[in-house]
Amino acid sequence: MSNLLAYVKPAPFDFGAIFGNLFSEWYYYVIGLFCIGAVVFAILILSKNHKRNNLSDTQKLVYTAVFSALAFVANYFTIPISQAFQVSLVAFIGFVCGYVLGGVLGFTAMFIGDLICAIIRPTGMYSPIINVGTALWGFIPGIIFTVFKGNDYVKAIISFILCFIFNSFLVNTFGLSVMYSISFSKLLYALPVKLAVVAINAVISIPIMVLLKRILPKDKFNFVVTKNNKDI
Repeated sequence: MSNLLAYVKPAPFDFGAIFGNLFSEWYYYVIGLFCIGAVVFAILILSKNHKRNNLSDTQKLVYTAVFSALAFVANYFTIPISQAFQVSLVAFIGFVCGYVLGGVLGFTAMFIGDLICAIIRPTGMYSPIINVGTALWGFIPGIIFTVFKGNDYVKAIISFILCFIFNSFLVNTFGLSVMYSISFSKLLYALPVKLAVVAINAVISIPIMVLLKRILPKDKFNFVVTKNNKDI
């Protein structure tokens, strides 16, 4: 792991150092992104007839911009323990974003926020796979809450379990493996810390979910509690 820990991070806005690996390791990223994209596309096809909100195009743009800014802030104030794992509230922002906006806008907002932070405050070379992994924090909860019926607490727990499996365990670890040329198995040592971070984000997210369901405008969001719908 010495080459991982000794890596010198690029300077802000140093586009050559930040994005240079896209040219040297492009084939790994193409393969990885193709596999992730195929899964995301299949899920989108299955969920295309479901709506999470009734926002106008302008309102969607504003909400997406706001959550992109929040995703940037969460990424910016991430506490790096090593290049392999970090402590942050990205999972919390992603969950709330997906819960409010749905899978597509949740994915978009988290992707943009993470990309901007990668340019302004890089912690290493840019990885599109890790960027997509961050975006999935908004996509997976958005799809689960949009498509499936049932208790919101159960859906929240399932969202975080799936996000941990796909984002933290699979996509993020694979992205780090490609970026730093380290075997996938050697990076698994970070999973207990990642699990603890995800659990903390889940504990924070659930009360916020309950609050949002009661304070957001019911004419704009289909999940807001009404007199005829008091169940969480």
